[in-house]
This record gives sequence, C-alpha cells and structure tokens, in this order.
Amino acid sequence: MTPARFLETRRPAWDRLEALVRKGRFGARRLSEEELYELTRLYPDVAIDVARARMYRLDERTQERINTLAIAAHGLLYRRRHVEPLKALWRFYAYDFPRLFRRLWPYVTLAVALFAVGALGAYVTVRLRPSVAYILVPRGLDVRGDPDSEVTQEDISERFRQIPQPPMATGIMANNITVALMSFAFGITAGIGTCYVIFVNAMMVGAFVGHFVNHGLGYVCWSFLAGHGILEIFAILISGGAGLRLGLAMAMPGPLTRLAALRQGGREAALLVLGTIPMFIVAGTIEGFVTPSHLPGGAKIALGVIVWGTAMAWLLLAGRDRVRNVT
Repeated sequence: MTPARFLETRRPAWDRLEALVRKGRFGARRLSEEELYELTRLYPDVAIDVARARMYRLDERTQERINTLAIAAHGLLYRRRHVEPLKALWRFYAYDFPRLFRRLWPYVTLAVALFAVGALGAYVTVRLRPSVAYILVPRGLDVRGDPDSEVTQEDISERFRQIPQPPMATGIMANNITVALMSFAFGITAGIGTCYVIFVNAMMVGAFVGHFVNHGLGYVCWSFLAGHGILEIFAILISGGAGLRLGLAMAMPGPLTRLAALRQGGREAALLVLGTIPMFIVAGTIEGFVTPSHLPGGAKIALGVIVWGTAMAWLLLAGRDRVRNVT
C-alpha cells in the first residue's frame, strides 16, 4: 500500500473518530450506545495507524493529528470517573461504613468482650483491694484527700473549666484518635498488640469506676463519664475490632495467600477505623464543652445514652436496601 492509498482509505475513520471525540470531550456519557460502540471499534485501528504513519513517513502534521486522536480516544474510553469528594464522603458514611461495620461485627464483638473482661476484672479487684486503684487511676482525678470533705461532680468539673475549652476539645480528640490508631496498627502483631491496648484501657476504666464507687461517688463518676465516654469507648472498640481483623488476616489467611489476606484485611480494617472519626469528634466535643459544664449529672448521662443510641441506629440501619412490596 502506498502512502497516498493509506491516506485515502484511513482518512474517513480519522474524521469520524475526531467527531466522536469532540462530542464526548466532557465525558463518554454524552455519546449514545451506538456511538460508544463505534468509538471502541475505531480506536484500536487508529492506534495502529500511529505506527503506520511513521512507517509511510507521512508529513509531521498528519502524524501529529493521528497521534492526538489516539491519545484523546484512549483518554475518553479509559478516563476515570470523576468523583465529587463531598458525595463520596457522604456515600461512605451513609452506606459503605455501616455495611462494613455489620459485616465485621464479630471482630468488634470480640473487642467488646476483651474490654468487658478487663474492665470487670479491674473493677472487682479495686473494690476488694482499694489500694490497687492508685496504680491504675490517672492522676488529676484522684479523690483521696480530706476524708471529712465530700468530693462532688462540681469539684471534678471545675478542674476541666480551668483549661480553655476549644484547645482541650482538640487535644481530647487527638488523644482518642491516637489510642484508636494504636489499637488498629498493633493488629500487625497478629492481634496481640491490639488485645494489649484494649485490655490496658479496660483496666483503667474499670479501676477508675471502682475507685469512685469505693468513695461513695458512683453517681458522680457515671455523670462524669457517660456523656462522652460511652461513644468514645465504643469508637475505640470499633478500632480495636479493626486491629483484630488485620491481625487475624495475618495469622489465619484461610484459602488466600498470607499477602493477599493481609491486603484485603488491611483495607477493610483501615476503612473501619476511618469510619470512627465522626464519633471521636462528637465525643471530644462533648468532653470538652458538656462534661465540665453546669448541666445536671442526669442530663449528661441521658446525653451519652442518646448519642450512643443514635450511633448504633446509624450503624445497624443505614445502608440497607429498601424492601419493595410485591403486590
């Protein structure tokens, strides 16, 4: 075939492909089904024409046109779908994350069980041997002092009010997210590190509650903890479940190779941790602004239960397919 014959036979295809590319420059969805099929049929031949044009030593302008057409058609066919960040974020939290949580609920349940054992064990130990509490209870909330003076919720809240609230809320969120990330990241140790983080935090909470109950301040303790703590601990346990998912994928890959299981488990675990961020934001905000406030203790407890109940309703109900009634 001569260069002139090549130009004569192939030029109509180039013209048609150019028209299709021009019509679909804002996305392949602008093309009809027939036009899209025609585009997929023309593109491979034009891609070969790039090499043919060089072989026939056509003029540079023609070669540039064919090359540009091939690039444009490839980009139109294989262009990644444009995803709006806000819509993607909404879809993740409204659909994908709740579904992921329900699929991985056994791992979260295991984390909850570990926490319950550690917290209950520390609580019972502190109730039987009060001196153990001074090893586990964080400083700054120690209720020891004048035995004749009564420590109230107001005494505890006042310590928080002395700290500027916005920086405190930010610091609380950062600390909680750090604990969650640790419980997730330590899953790489086949889940052993995750179990350690969960168990240590559980013992601190159990000892904390037991310490206050020993001093007759059980209600004060719950009014202090419940507002933010129920949701905060739950989010940490979800992150712990993510760490266990990662660890068990590594320890027991099943029919997959260990590397493939680790990739799949790591991806699911990372998304599970990412989904807890709104919970930490809400819990940190409550802890920074509501916990040290003058609200009654009962209102703070009720707030904690309501917030946690709302989160559970979201995780258990959101993202479910609608059931259509068949008549």
